Amino acid sequence: MRWVQKQTVYLTNISHSGKHLLNIINEILDISKIESGKMKLYKEDVLLVETYAEIIATLQHIASRKEIKLDVLPWPEGEYVYADKAKLKQILYNLVGNAIKFTNEGGAVIIRTKNDGKFIHISIKDTGIGISSDGLKKLFKPFTQLESFESRSYEGTGLGLALSKELVELHGGQISAESEPGNGSTFTFTLPVFKKT
Repeated sequence: MRWVQKQTVYLTNISHSGKHLLNIINEILDISKIESGKMKLYKEDVLLVETYAEIIATLQHIASRKEIKLDVLPWPEGEYVYADKAKLKQILYNLVGNAIKFTNEGGAVIIRTKNDGKFIHISIKDTGIGISSDGLKKLFKPFTQLESFESRSYEGTGLGLALSKELVELHGGQISAESEPGNGSTFTFTLPVFKKT
């Protein structure tokens, strides 16, 4: 029985490592496509509540393991963005996943939405470890991981944020971050509400 348990642990570790490696390869390929001008966007009117619900459903189990409150406040009923739905989900998965990763047990990660008439502003706010002013300057550079004592223990490639920035800008939007050590972080990005005419 003990042998079976050991084999199960080994197989789980191999599966996790394989998925992690595949994710790295896919992110590198995506960044390469963007930089070479070969990334295609398939834009459509995307209903945000449906996209948010999918992201919450995908990441809820990770948040629950750390007793982190993961929510959308308020749910933006009837709000659309003009975007590539798959790429929007990729951006949200990266940002919300990061927020959960860097938030301690019992914290919160909240998604908020604001419409200014031309752009939808989507914010992901967490109560996590925060980022120094020097760290904020390096955030969106590929293969850059922050070197603070707190962040060293969190695995990652430093590609997710760089890819998110590229995808947001490819849509004609912008991304930014506000944070300070110990007081959480807020990542905000914009996407157009309507198709350009």
